[in-house]
Amino acid sequence: MKRTISPPIKRYFAPKPSDHSFEPSQWSNDATVQTKYGLVSGYSDKDTWCWKGIPYASPPVGELRWKAPLDPIPWIGTRKTRKFGNSAAQIMLFLGPSGSEDCLYLNIWRPQTPETELPVYLYIHGGGNSIGSAATSAYYGNAVAGRSNLLYISVNYRLGAMGWFMHPAVTGSGSPKDQSGNYGTLDLVKSLEWVRDNIRAFGGDPNNVTVAGESGGAFNVLSLLVSPSAKGLFHRAVVESGLSLIWSTEVANAQTHKLLVTLLLKDRKAKNEEEARQILRNMRDDEINSYLRSKSAFTITKNIPTRDFGMADWRTIFTDGTVIPKEGYDTFSSGEWANKVPVIIGCTKDEMKLFGWFRKNPPLNTREYDLVWRYHSLLWRVSGVDSVVSKMTSSSDIPVYVYRFDWGSLDEDGISVLPGNKGHELGAHHAAEIPFFLGMGKADLALLTGNTHTKYNQPGREKLTDLCMSYLANLAKTGNPNHDDLPYWPVWDNAEGLDKVLVLDAGFDNLQISYLKEEITIQDVLNLVNSELEEPERGRVMAMLEDGFIPLTG
Repeated sequence: MKRTISPPIKRYFAPKPSDHSFEPSQWSNDATVQTKYGLVSGYSDKDTWCWKGIPYASPPVGELRWKAPLDPIPWIGTRKTRKFGNSAAQIMLFLGPSGSEDCLYLNIWRPQTPETELPVYLYIHGGGNSIGSAATSAYYGNAVAGRSNLLYISVNYRLGAMGWFMHPAVTGSGSPKDQSGNYGTLDLVKSLEWVRDNIRAFGGDPNNVTVAGESGGAFNVLSLLVSPSAKGLFHRAVVESGLSLIWSTEVANAQTHKLLVTLLLKDRKAKNEEEARQILRNMRDDEINSYLRSKSAFTITKNIPTRDFGMADWRTIFTDGTVIPKEGYDTFSSGEWANKVPVIIGCTKDEMKLFGWFRKNPPLNTREYDLVWRYHSLLWRVSGVDSVVSKMTSSSDIPVYVYRFDWGSLDEDGISVLPGNKGHELGAHHAAEIPFFLGMGKADLALLTGNTHTKYNQPGREKLTDLCMSYLANLAKTGNPNHDDLPYWPVWDNAEGLDKVLVLDAGFDNLQISYLKEEITIQDVLNLVNSELEEPERGRVMAMLEDGFIPLTG
């Protein structure tokens, strides 16, 4: 295992936000807790206390659909919080409609100890901002709370067209936040406001909050970093396999117009798309507003095309100028981003092989399969890691710690710790790091892909889990993942020749930690394609790359 001499460890603490009028009750190491909105009664879950389904906002239904979230409605008596709240309304692959528009609930786990001022770790589930739930067992907080001694929170938020939606007839009035279209983002801001105002009652420290998320959850962590609406509400961030995709309000309005055309055709109000567009041109704003609000969330969602794993082909996170800056993620380069906090950010080595395995195109275990999804995975790293980090660190001295998760990938000899052909087919695929970061065992993806966690790779797997969880706990507690007994994790430095990326990996028995010095760009990936391939193979591969959801420009 390669190690470097560890320099003195720095601890970073952000300024404390201003106090608010509500004074929460003191933590008493008991399942019943007084919040700002009423009493909640949780339960003992192994060595932790657990509260599920706590409302952090009013249900965004009826007239509150496509509005910024409002405070929860206070309740009388004690609210039992032993079951998860509704997941967001969505169409699940193979299962159909699931969840509800009434979905703004969070869940808490903390150690069964009298300790107070525990660091808070708020986790945002993935699913491309169109599917997913905090109730997924891989996202439970038992391990983070019990092993890392943190207060862990998971949260649901509006998804797809319920969470990110813009049309002047619907969102053209109200407050600037109501007009933003970024309702899913605002849900997450509201959850952080709830934490600020209530978490002391659970023994948590509102002045030490880490926001973390994977995939769609990581998209949202990136958006919170630049969002003025979230300013001062969190103090560290973890971005796992995110992408820096962000969309203009013009794109947001255009996709809603397309949805309206589809709905009119589905309702047989028009015979073809041109006739539907003509009907829309003649409809008043109040008619369009009423028409859209008359549709259930499921009707709207099922009329949106889908992509891999049933995720909606729906753009989310808009540069509205209020919730998200007009400059989008270019604001990182300016040094004026809203939440300058220590960041852990990274991706898996073989991100896109999971999507390749799902599509079976090119066929599994072929040369072109390996080529296409290796290049796609490099493009993911460019969009979600290197391009973002280089902007952050060019304009700020905030520490950014970058990783690449390699467990399961083929080594130099073509050997993987995964069973059978899974090293070739899946490798260190998208979401593979979740069980290692949260400590809850195998990911729920095993139901689709088959189990990759075996008794043979268990010793190394457990050591890597301990290491990953230690890094994250240290970040949450001090703003720095390092500790004297861990392999040193350097901050990203834009200078050439320096270690930039920590590689997290393990063999069957032992950790395999190394470092990368390179920063990669889209042009580097295109140059690699041109240097490694010849026609006609190059043309076929490039066509598949151009058909991906990561743009080859920028």
